[in-house]
Amino acid sequence: MGVDWTALEEAIRVSALRQAEEIIDRHPDEMFYAVALDGVSADETDHIDLPVLALNSEQALTRSLAGDDEENDEEDFEDEDEEEDFEERADADDDGSDRDLNRDVNNSNSDDDDEDEGEATDEDDDDEDIDAVLKEFDALTSGAEQGYYSSKWNPADWQWSPIELFDESATELWSQALTNVAKDHGWEKTNRLYYEMLIRVTESLRNTLAKGRNKDVVVYLSDDDHGDALLRRCLTEAQLAKHFPELAL
Repeated sequence: MGVDWTALEEAIRVSALRQAEEIIDRHPDEMFYAVALDGVSADETDHIDLPVLALNSEQALTRSLAGDDEENDEEDFEDEDEEEDFEERADADDDGSDRDLNRDVNNSNSDDDDEDEGEATDEDDDDEDIDAVLKEFDALTSGAEQGYYSSKWNPADWQWSPIELFDESATELWSQALTNVAKDHGWEKTNRLYYEMLIRVTESLRNTLAKGRNKDVVVYLSDDDHGDALLRRCLTEAQLAKHFPELAL
């Protein structure tokens, strides 16, 4: 049909496996829960794209939902403010400005009750803020578990995504060959062969990558329009029952 399907399948498999293993090996403390081939579409267009690779770990998902990067920036900013305040107080002591503290001692004592009440109010507010943050985090975490159309299973939201499998010239050559076949032999037939080939690649990747700390890794072909059918083809029965019980038999 104008495309060496065996050669294309092997090229995608080898490139995806090599890059996935490199990322996993570089992050020995991360537990990877999902690997996906993404970026293809079953919709008839004038161009057939090659997939891109995507990976995510449990730790990366937690960081994303918690917004750790933003929190770290805020903490750094607060530390700088504390240092500046300390220097200002030290300068005030040197020039004797603290002598005002020795005046109106009775007045300062008379305000103790008001200050205590203010501190108690601040503590209550802090507790409420913490509770609100925890509730928000719980909501985000539970939201990630709600199904296929969530951040947990959306490769575009993952930390390692998108990863090109080939250089630009090779990608264009394969893509153009697939497109020409679709024009000559029909989109539906070509696309069916293409998807069947990519499903075989995901199975091969899972058999190789599912080991050690990542023994439960899910590997699938991502397509929003055919998610249910593809998950049933790519995941084991145990994985379906665990992650997508509504799809399990």
